[in-house]
Amino acid sequence: MEITDLLKSERIRMVKKNFQPSFYSYLSNREKALQTIDLKEMKEKLRKIKEESIKHLEALKRKTIENLENQKIKVFEAKDAKEACKISLELIPEGETIVKSKSNTIKEIGLLNVLKGRNKIIETDCGDFIVDLCDEESSHPVAPAIHIPLDYVVEKIKEKFGVKLKKNARNVVRWIEDHIKKNILKARIGLTGANAISSEGAIFILENEGNISLVSRIPERHIVYAGIDKIVPSIQDAITICQALGIWGTGINLPTYINVISSPSKTADIQKELVYGAQGAREVFLILIDNGRSKMIEEGLEELLYCINCGSCLYFCPVYRQIFNHYGFHYFGGRGVGLTVFQEGIETAFDRGLYFCTTCMNCKVNCPLDIDIPNIMRKLRKKAVESGFETSVNEKMIENVRTLGNPFGEEVKEGKIPKELYCC
Repeated sequence: MEITDLLKSERIRMVKKNFQPSFYSYLSNREKALQTIDLKEMKEKLRKIKEESIKHLEALKRKTIENLENQKIKVFEAKDAKEACKISLELIPEGETIVKSKSNTIKEIGLLNVLKGRNKIIETDCGDFIVDLCDEESSHPVAPAIHIPLDYVVEKIKEKFGVKLKKNARNVVRWIEDHIKKNILKARIGLTGANAISSEGAIFILENEGNISLVSRIPERHIVYAGIDKIVPSIQDAITICQALGIWGTGINLPTYINVISSPSKTADIQKELVYGAQGAREVFLILIDNGRSKMIEEGLEELLYCINCGSCLYFCPVYRQIFNHYGFHYFGGRGVGLTVFQEGIETAFDRGLYFCTTCMNCKVNCPLDIDIPNIMRKLRKKAVESGFETSVNEKMIENVRTLGNPFGEEVKEGKIPKELYCC
């Protein structure tokens, strides 16, 4: 779909209408949360954590795997999405019901498409459940259903489940909670992502709803998906990232829950003999995914991996606020386009917005790590041009500069506005 047609589409109009009040609520909440911290100190600390983590990633990864496996968590390494899905199929028996939490890494590898028709999959995150219920697409990494109006959710629950609810958020949440919990209690396989992994041997998963606590404990088998960039040196570093995700992700001082998983459930209550598999998960598996991340580091674009995926930048991005999940691919915004270059190829990145970024710097200003996405976009555009991908507008502008000495394609006269305006 052409951008002009996309902007006129009914879905985009709906997303814009419902995004605006959510944005103002987020802004107000974040402003209050930021008053509880030393902003400069927090940003410097976060930046240092990620710089050191990516700089020493290989050593940290080896240490992480060794410590986790000593604690009975089986770790697999996947070089790309295809290998991650192959490992998943070996761990997930065909026909088993799966309960999953929100995970951008699971979306990244396309796992749900692979499992479709093979396994029944239950979304346990309220936002993801609503997106699935309404046959919609996620529009934000932290708040996937931010664009869907309450009336429509109530209508869909009545249509699909025959349940008539009052049109208020509390009633809808209570019904969704009850419906999801019944499915979690029956499932034997639970899938989650991870927000940080300490090289000391601890997996950190934060949440507000409480669904991840259940998904990671009630099913017998818990499978965790994480990019290698989630690894940090220490437990304290991981906690700092979790705190930042609360503030910049949803505008709260701290997430309701921070799950720290270091092994399958265990007990030593019978004569101090350690037995794995108690009331919680009997098996825990971690799939560490590269999928282009090492290549980013090799090409000097490691700053893409500093992102903690809070989604703060998206609220302020003028491009995202126009076309939402059509800007980027698995991940949204300029950073999402950057990841697409290495995960899906330069052509897909070109189609999904490589030249859309206005380099306005709003993302950098609102990023807890000051990630310079505009500068990254310039480097990636250079890479695109070298690969033969350039917009017709750019080509025309450059030709005008060569032949006329200006980008407008006509003689520039004082007081006269050119017919076509270009910006470099």
